[in-house]
Amino acid sequence: MKNVKNLVLVFILLTGLGFSNVFGQEKESPTLYAVMFYADDCGESKSMAPKFKELKKELAGKKVGFVKFDLSTNESKEKTLDLAKKLGLSNLLASKKGTGFIVLVDAKTKEEKAILTAKQSLDEMVAIVTKNL
Repeated sequence: MKNVKNLVLVFILLTGLGFSNVFGQEKESPTLYAVMFYADDCGESKSMAPKFKELKKELAGKKVGFVKFDLSTNESKEKTLDLAKKLGLSNLLASKKGTGFIVLVDAKTKEEKAILTAKQSLDEMVAIVTKNL
């Protein structure tokens, strides 16, 4: 009997059916990405970073995927390229110049929905994201 339990556990782990899936708590796929274009040497990025963090807190439990494209160093740029490719956002990354803003993108169609800037209040940002969900 012990061997059967062990085999079941191994099966669950190997098939990706971790406990979160078994109990129906698997995180749902986002319907919208909030993509922050960031660089360490950008003043707008520095003022946007805390808002990005607060926005993530405010929208916890919503179907928003928060993504940071870090363009600070060659290493972070490479990681960003890989992440953009993985998420299907390579065209977005290539089309935007500069840093210090957030782009809202439909997760399925990859259509750009809105741009958020540091000039907007957190409440304004939440309202725009919620409107685009």
